[in-house]
Amino acid sequence: MAALRLIEDLTRQAHLGLAVVRATATRPPSPLKLNLCLTYWCQYRCRTCNIWQRKPTDELTTDELRALVRENPDVNWVDLTGGEIFLRPDIDEIFDAVVTGWRNLALLHFPTNGFLTDRIVSSVEKIAGRGPSKLIVTVSLDGDEALNDEIRGIKGGFKRQVETFKALRCIPGVTTALGMTLSSLNLGRFDETFAAVAREVPGLRTTDLHLNVAQLSSHYYGNDDIERVAPDRMQARAEMQRYRARLGPARSAQQVIEREYLKHLDRFLLTGTTPMRCHALRSSCFIDPWGTVYPCITYEKPIGSLRETGMRLGPLWNGDAAVRTQREIWDGDCPQCWTACEAYQSILGNLLAPGRQHPLAPATRQAADATGAVR
Repeated sequence: MAALRLIEDLTRQAHLGLAVVRATATRPPSPLKLNLCLTYWCQYRCRTCNIWQRKPTDELTTDELRALVRENPDVNWVDLTGGEIFLRPDIDEIFDAVVTGWRNLALLHFPTNGFLTDRIVSSVEKIAGRGPSKLIVTVSLDGDEALNDEIRGIKGGFKRQVETFKALRCIPGVTTALGMTLSSLNLGRFDETFAAVAREVPGLRTTDLHLNVAQLSSHYYGNDDIERVAPDRMQARAEMQRYRARLGPARSAQQVIEREYLKHLDRFLLTGTTPMRCHALRSSCFIDPWGTVYPCITYEKPIGSLRETGMRLGPLWNGDAAVRTQREIWDGDCPQCWTACEAYQSILGNLLAPGRQHPLAPATRQAADATGAVR
């Protein structure tokens, strides 16, 4: 059984590698990665995000999500996101559809706010070792206990998040990380955050706590009207540079890509422009809880609804609107961002085509306002 699983994992990884190469050479007929938002429901009240205010209805049903998997079989990489995905009563059915239906799925990732520890752990245990060759779960965290609970608007959140992180780390076949997003509310607080978690989690390493920077999105986070969510750029650069120094050398392929993301994040913070050609609508797309397809979580330019195509991505992905919008993004005519949701596939594509310089890259543009918010 172990040998068969190894062969299956290698096959899935090979499919992903080939898909990345294909997307480097040309725009493929279907995306290799989906950023799929399952719900906007969330029991947290984060000060950096307005998703929780939406109280959505008529989100994609279990059967519609099963159809999405069935009608789009060539997906290699999926991020399931929210809201809080574990608030969906059908999350186990959705997970089962994903891990059994996408036969070439090499990587499955999803974040969680970590509050529903027992439910989260139970659901992850059911899919561990099934389907994708890599399963990654990120538990969100914004500071030590006092700061985290203040920013995230829920008493007892920190304790639940750490408890969930500890429990998930014990499940074989699951890679678990903490995810901290730097905002104007927790800038400069990484070291004390790490120390607070380390007191609860013996053996915690810097590589267990992933750091990124808050950015704005009207159609996803709904935070474009929240004043000063994003941190001061130069202060954020300084903190990210200290974090990179703490990480030390990369020891795996995943860490190599993560280091590349952080290196280019520094360039983004300096200039406010995407540091390389973006693969949104070339390698990936974002699907909201109602099946509306967007280029990414930042660019509010819908290209169509899956409910109007029988959950088939092909007619939208290969339609005139998507092709035209992808060219705009390729030429840098988009809001400009550097989020992990789009960055990793862009890094892979540009690693294989290093001569392609983004038209708005720092080499061709003066540094942006050093004290402005990241937009």
